[in-house]
Formats: sequence, structure tokens, C-alpha cells
Amino acid sequence: MTPEAPGRLRLHVSRPTRGTAVVKANGAVDLGTAPRLWEMLSQRLHGSGTKVILNLSEVEFFGATGIRVLERAQLLAEESSTLLFVFPGECRSARRLLDLRDGQDLNIL
Repeated sequence: MTPEAPGRLRLHVSRPTRGTAVVKANGAVDLGTAPRLWEMLSQRLHGSGTKVILNLSEVEFFGATGIRVLERAQLLAEESSTLLFVFPGECRSARRLLDLRDGQDLNIL
């Protein structure tokens, strides 16, 4: 197994309780990696009546493309009656962009 390049996006899903999926991201969310994040979130959000938590605490960079992914994810969550929570942790770029957006419609932990 070859090591991944620094800054690449790694995603891990866990299910701590029935109906809850935690998507943990590590690396960078940018133009090249945002489609993978969207794919992962959209798969989890298609389950009606569930809760999805996106943990960005280990993300080194979160670009504006990530905000667009979160906006699309929130729309899908509303359509499927799924709760979407975002935990930016100490990721400064994610916190800054989420603050600029004022967290409208997003449940920020």
C-alpha cells in the first residue's frame, strides 16, 4: 500500500448508533477533492430519518468549494428528512468560511 500524498482527502465513515453516520475527513477539501466529499455525503444522506455528522476537525484546508458541497448536502438532507451536523473542530479555514456563511441552514456543532 502506497502512502497518500500530503493534503489529499481521506474519508472514514463510522456508525456509532443506529441511524447515525459520522463522516470524518482528513486532509484537504479543495476543487480536486470536493467531489469525493459530495459523493460520500450524498450516499449517507439518501437514508430517510437518519443523522449525518461531518467531522472536519482533522482537515488541514477547507476551500470555498467545500461550502458549496455543504450547501448541496443541506438541501439533500432537507429533502430526505435527514439531520446534517457539521463539526469544524479547530480547522481555521473551515471555521472562517462557515462563519462568513453565518451557518444559515447548517447545524454547526
